[in-house]
Parts: sequence; structure tokens; C-alpha cells
Amino acid sequence: MMVAQFLSEIRSIIGSLLTYLHRNAWTIIFIVGGAYLCYDNFLHPLIHKYQTHQSYTAATDPNRIAVLSPDMRRVRAKQQLAAQQRALQAEEERKERVKMERERKRVKSPEEERWDKMGGEGKKLGIVVDDAAGAELRQRR
Repeated sequence: MMVAQFLSEIRSIIGSLLTYLHRNAWTIIFIVGGAYLCYDNFLHPLIHKYQTHQSYTAATDPNRIAVLSPDMRRVRAKQQLAAQQRALQAEEERKERVKMERERKRVKSPEEERWDKMGGEGKKLGIVVDDAAGAELRQRR
């Protein structure tokens, strides 16, 4: 019995709400749209300006700066050292590339071309290699 009475009350409330929405739908739409435009054009910029000001005030607080300054200097010095090392390495790589490019463009003499064609390895006359590997090679021949 009580459940039936409760359901009938809910049904009457929903019916009156739908009647109200049916009569005032355009008014509600215009009020919601106007509220959104006011928020978007006036309230949101004010909130953003206030939050930006609070953030700036907190970031430039002298006590905070005094605490973070030594850390910042230490980190920047470390970054500077790393940048210098990268610059030195890049300079060495650049010099190596220039050297390789110069060698590639260099015109070789006929003797050098012959030397490279023959493998570029060999013994010069008059030089004696006295080691176990050399003796072993001589025995195999």
C-alpha cells in the first residue's frame, strides 16, 4: 500500500516537472545559453587571471627563490658541462669527417694505386721480423 502511494507521488511529481519543462523550455534554453556565454566571456578570464597572479606570486616568493637558487646554479653548471662535452665531441667528429673527405678527394699517385691494388700489405726489404709467427710461416712454405 505504501509503495503504491509512493509510486503515485513520484508519477505526479514527474508529470508536473514535464509540464513545467514543456511550458518553459525556451526560457530554460536561453538562461542556460546566457549563463554559458557569461562564464566563457567574463568569469573564466577572471578566474584565469587570478590563478596566473597566484602562480606568479608563489613562483617569485623570495624565500622560495633563496632555497632553489643554489640547486638551479648546480643544475645549470652540470648542463653547461654536458653541453661543452657534446661540443668537443662534435668538433672532433667534424674534424674526422673533414679529414676523411679530404682523403677521399685526394688524388693518389700511381705507386699508391698499385700498392692499394696489391692489398697494401707487404714487407719492406731489409727488415727482418723475428717472432714465432714469422718462423712458422717460413716453415710452411
